[in-house]
Amino acid sequence: MNPIYQVLPHPPFDLRLTADRHTDTHFPMPRFDSREAVDARREELQFNLRMAAGLYPWPEKTPLNTRRELVGEYDGYTIYKIMFESYPGLWSTGNLYLPRPLTGKCPAILNVIGHWEQQRLTRMDTGDYPQQIANFARMGFVCLVTDMIGMVDSRQLSHDYGRGERELWGSNGLGVQLWNNIRALDLLCSMPEVDADNIGVTGASGGGSQTLFLSLLDDRVKAAAPINMISLHMQGGCQCENAAGLRRDTTNTEMCAMLAPRPLFLAGSTGDWTKYQLTEEYPAIRDIYALYGAEEKVEQYYQIAPHQYNAKTRHRVYSFFARHLMGKDLFWEEETIETPYLSDMVWFKEGGNAPGFESDDEYFAAHKAELTARVASLPTAEKKKMLAWVTGIDGRDYAVADGDILEADGVTVERNILTSTRGEQIPWVRLTPKDWDGKRICLVLSGMGKACVEREEIQAMLADGVAVVSGDLFLTGEFGDTQPAILGTPNAERYFTTFHYTTAAHQARDVALLWRLTASPAEEATLWAEGTAARAAACALPLLEGVSKASLEEKALELVTDKDYMEGFFIPCFLPLRGLEGCLEMAECAVEMF
Repeated sequence: MNPIYQVLPHPPFDLRLTADRHTDTHFPMPRFDSREAVDARREELQFNLRMAAGLYPWPEKTPLNTRRELVGEYDGYTIYKIMFESYPGLWSTGNLYLPRPLTGKCPAILNVIGHWEQQRLTRMDTGDYPQQIANFARMGFVCLVTDMIGMVDSRQLSHDYGRGERELWGSNGLGVQLWNNIRALDLLCSMPEVDADNIGVTGASGGGSQTLFLSLLDDRVKAAAPINMISLHMQGGCQCENAAGLRRDTTNTEMCAMLAPRPLFLAGSTGDWTKYQLTEEYPAIRDIYALYGAEEKVEQYYQIAPHQYNAKTRHRVYSFFARHLMGKDLFWEEETIETPYLSDMVWFKEGGNAPGFESDDEYFAAHKAELTARVASLPTAEKKKMLAWVTGIDGRDYAVADGDILEADGVTVERNILTSTRGEQIPWVRLTPKDWDGKRICLVLSGMGKACVEREEIQAMLADGVAVVSGDLFLTGEFGDTQPAILGTPNAERYFTTFHYTTAAHQARDVALLWRLTASPAEEATLWAEGTAARAAACALPLLEGVSKASLEEKALELVTDKDYMEGFFIPCFLPLRGLEGCLEMAECAVEMF
C-alpha cells in the first residue's frame, strides 16, 4: 500500500481484537433508575432471546397430540407417563403427577430438569425429583416434568444439537427446549384439572437456565424458582444454554431481574458458581424489584452445600409456591414417597424414541424450511429489525480523532480513524479532488482494505470529480495478519458466538459506520465494493440510509450453500433472512453488479 494511505503508526488498538467475554467472566450488573428503563430493557432482552433461540417470529402452535398412560396410583398422588408433539415430528416426553384425590382445578408447576444423568428419575441427596414432584402433588399441585433433549425418552435429537452450520440458522438445543417448555405451558393451560392463572416453573442448574428463559418470554409463569444457576460468575456450561448471540451484551442475572415484579425464588450454595449470590446477585436483582415496590417478592436461600436441589432448598420452594400460587402460608414437611420401578416411568425402556424425526440432520432440514417460510411472511421492517440484531448495526454515534491532511497529485488526502462506544479503530482515508463541488462522493471498499483506492477505476472516479472514502474493515488493511485473542477457559472458544459477533458481522457494522461518515457531506452518495467487502456491504445495505446506488462485485456474492457461508461469510442466525440474496432484495437503492 502506498504510504500516503497509511493512517496509524502502530497496529490498530481495536477492542474487538480481545474477546474477553465468556461463560466464566465476572460480569458487572447494570443499574436502572426507573421502571420505564427496566420495561424497555425487558423488551430488548425478550427479542434478543427469541432471536438467539430461533423463535422470531413465533412458530405456529400445532396440535399437541398428547399421549398419556397411567404409571400408578399412590398415597396422595397419581403418576402418568406423558408425551406431546411440541413441533410437527418432535415430541417432548416426561411424567405428569396429579393430586389424589383430585378435586376441582389446581395450581400447576412445570418442573424442568438440569444435567443430572438420570434426569426426572434422579434420586440423590443433591436432587430427588420423584420425591420433590410427588410432594408437590401431595400439596395439591398438578406437576408436569419434562426431559432435556437427548435424555431419557427424548432421544430424537442429540443434547448438543446446534453447532456448526446450524448456527447460521439459529437452530439450536436452547430453542428446542424453550419451545418444548412453552408448549408444556400450553398443555397445562388446556387441562381441565389446572388453574391456568396460577402456574409456576422451577429447575436447578441447566433446569434453572430453562426456568429463566421460559419465565422471561412467557408471562403465564406467575412464579419462578431457578435454583443454583443465577450468577454473574458463570452463565451455563452446556450447548443447550449457549445459543449464538444470547449474551453479547447481557447476563443470566440481568435477564432474571427482568422477571420483576413476579415472585422469584433464588437459591445458592457455597460450593458452586452461586457462592456469591447472597451478597452480589440477590441484592442487585432486589434493587430492580424495588423499582416496582416489589422487593419482598424476591426470596433467596443460601447454604453450605455443593451444587444441588436438596431437601433444605426444596422445603423452602414448597413454601414459596404455596404462598404465591395457593395463597397459603405454610411450611411443608417433605414426606418420603413410595417409588414405582423407575423403568415403569419411561416410554422407551427397551430403547428407541418417539415417532417422527430420527436424527439431528432430519430435524435440521425440516426446521430450515419452516423457519425460512416463517421469516418470509414478515414485512420488510421486521426483517430489517432481525438484520440489525444479527449484525449489531444500530445507528450509534461515531467519533473521529484529530487526523492529518495532506496534498498529493492534486488530491487532498485526509487520514483518520473511526470509532464508537464499541471501541473500534477503523483506519480510513478521504480523497477529495481539487475544486470538488461537494455533490458526489463514493464509499469504496475491498477485502484488501483501503489500498483499493489505487485501482484504475477508483482513480477514474477522482478524475471525474467524485470524492472517495475508503477504510479498512475489521481484520483487513492495516490490521494485517492480526486475529482476535480469545481469553478464558476452553468454553470461551466453544461458545464464542454466544458472547461475541463474528468477523463478518463486525465488517458489516464497519460498513455502516463508514457509510455514515461518507454520506453526511454530499448530495449524491454511492457505494462500491469488491471481494469480501462486497459481502459485508450487501449485508449492511438494507440498513444504510441515503445510498443513491451500490456497485458490487458479482462473483464475490456467489454464496449458495451453508458451507459457502460458513467458510466465506459466517454470521449466526443470518440465513433465515435468505442471506445476501435476501439483503439485496431489501435494499432501497439501485444495485448493479460488476
